[in-house]
Amino acid sequence: MRTLLYKVFPKKEGYLPYLYLINICFPLYFLLQETTAKLLVGLLMLGLFILIYRETYWRKDYIIFLIMAEFVITLIFAYFYHPMYLYMVFVFVYQAVQLPIKWLYMLSAGFGVISVYLIFITVYPDQLYLVYMLLPTVFGGCILPFMIKASLNYKNLSEDLKRLADELQQKNKEMTLLEESKKRMLADLSHDLRTPMTTIQGYSRALYEDLIDNEEQTKKYLKYIYDKSIRVTTLIDELFMFSKLDNPDFKMYKEKLDICEFFREIIVEYYDVFAEKEMELEIKIPSTKIFYQFDQKLLYRAISNILENTLKYNPEQTIVYISLNQSQQSTLIEIGDNGIGINDEVAKTLFDPFTRGDKNRLNDGGSGLGLTISKKIIENHNGKLILETKPSRGKTNFKIVLPNVVS
Repeated sequence: MRTLLYKVFPKKEGYLPYLYLINICFPLYFLLQETTAKLLVGLLMLGLFILIYRETYWRKDYIIFLIMAEFVITLIFAYFYHPMYLYMVFVFVYQAVQLPIKWLYMLSAGFGVISVYLIFITVYPDQLYLVYMLLPTVFGGCILPFMIKASLNYKNLSEDLKRLADELQQKNKEMTLLEESKKRMLADLSHDLRTPMTTIQGYSRALYEDLIDNEEQTKKYLKYIYDKSIRVTTLIDELFMFSKLDNPDFKMYKEKLDICEFFREIIVEYYDVFAEKEMELEIKIPSTKIFYQFDQKLLYRAISNILENTLKYNPEQTIVYISLNQSQQSTLIEIGDNGIGINDEVAKTLFDPFTRGDKNRLNDGGSGLGLTISKKIIENHNGKLILETKPSRGKTNFKIVLPNVVS
């Protein structure tokens, strides 16, 4: 029963259709006092009126014509039966509010003029006492729609202001988080630069002041200086790439290439490194060509960063799952493993700048920017980089989802 009722009065409309339809009881009461012939014709028109009333909620494109039809039926009742039927205007007055303001003016003015005319020719001069009973209908048809529309506009304005205030509050929160992130980045950056620079300064000073007289020790210090300078150079390079990708004016150099062959070439480069660590590769790449438009250098960097993290943070004899496949919507690259895994707490911030595979800032030679850069590169290709900590196989799975803008 409730399902049938909702088909007649959809639940999303709320109580308003019911509230205004109650006004039908008034003309129905007077209609039952009419002769049989008038009663049957009146019931038929009343049924048509209710049908049009419901269609107004379902067919918004025809709302002008439907409300005009309600308007005409109301006037027919008022002219051929009794002016008291003008009260039917209260049934569809809320619907009239949805009309463009031009039509609302025309309809309200037309209703007012015709109503006054019908009242005049009916009650003058013998039934003037009915005038005070009919004036509310003139008010209902002429003025009430504008009052309701103003009320609704005020309500919408209030809701818009509230929504704007909420958006501003959200923006302020985001700005605060951004500022905190920048401060944290600067602190992490200074830490990452200070450590190798302190080492370089200490060893170079010892060499400059001839504090080392052992040739082997001298070479060892020079090796330390060289390694730390490489560390600083790598960090500066990563920072440069990070800032460049964050620039809205940054342009990529995309080419339409076979992404399968491109992916194979990257794996071949890393094959020996994986073999040295006794890691087993399970590779699944289609033998057919899949052409895609991408920036070779950037996508190479994004994928290589993930492969290097897989190598760095997993033990020997880890199985690494590498695959590429294409669906109608996207091209999917997956790099997973059954290594140590990543807990959910770390996964939440893994793509943030200067985040490592664990919460401790280990001196592991990494910049903490690799995965952040990978994510930005993929997003610049309109794709997504997703980390699965509980994949269908293994313990960790990185998914690169690229939309099929080029088939």
